[in-house]
Amino acid sequence: MKVESRLGKGLSTFFENKQPEVPVFHTPVSENQNQVKEQENLNDIKYIPVGNIIPNENQPRKNFKEEQLEELALSIEKNGVLQPILVRRDKKNPAMFEIIAGERRWRAANLARINEIPAIIKDFSDKETFEIGLIENLQRENLSPIEEANGYKKLMISFDYTQEDVSKIVNKSRSYVANVLRLLSLPKEVQDMVNSGDISYSIARSLVGTENPLKTAKSILKGDMTVKQAEEIVQTNKKSLNNEESEVSELDSELISIKENLSDTLKTKVDIKLKGKKGEIIIKFNDLSELNLITTKLNNI
Repeated sequence: MKVESRLGKGLSTFFENKQPEVPVFHTPVSENQNQVKEQENLNDIKYIPVGNIIPNENQPRKNFKEEQLEELALSIEKNGVLQPILVRRDKKNPAMFEIIAGERRWRAANLARINEIPAIIKDFSDKETFEIGLIENLQRENLSPIEEANGYKKLMISFDYTQEDVSKIVNKSRSYVANVLRLLSLPKEVQDMVNSGDISYSIARSLVGTENPLKTAKSILKGDMTVKQAEEIVQTNKKSLNNEESEVSELDSELISIKENLSDTLKTKVDIKLKGKKGEIIIKFNDLSELNLITTKLNNI
């Protein structure tokens, strides 16, 4: 699938991170109260009451640092909002506006008790709004690796993108995208440790494919495992991952995407081996119980 080049260009000019929930201090005004004021001499920039703006539900960020939001609020109190946010009119209520990008500025403006915020209003479709909002977050820093992985997965599922497509959109290598996506095969408890910062990305990546990643992660957190032992696990599993990547180096991006989607769906290692135009899919299991689970999942696909 070909990715439109416009999606990966220029987003950083408009967009900011999204931040934690803060109370909305301003009451929305009605349609006839002149809620949108056009700023003179600046094309397409309007001033919209903060209370007439609602956040975009489609964002990967789940964990936030409130102190950073408070710092931005102090800056806004002093200097105002220096960059307009990007919005579209709410379909159900034309007096309201949905944020496409710039939610962090909007929340900080709420915290600073700013009455109005500069905005650019665009008539984006649901698909464009979802896609741009998601890509905007993925191009920002400070997402946790798990949030990042979920964002990539959401792009692939929602828009039928391959890993190669995603890598071009977010300006990352395909191997980087693939490695981040592998974290989603870890148990939920281990993913939570990564989100909280208790387990680093390098340690988490090393746990992918190990026999009992949760037990190992807990040992690291409890201090039962030394830093040196943890590093040995990292190095051992890095070699394993590198060997795994070399096995599929001759596969094109579509087959790599299929391989990893199957592995994610079945929660086990899947290999694809090619011989000319023919090949085979190898699904691995540890015992008969796991085989039964895999069979059940295959029957439901």
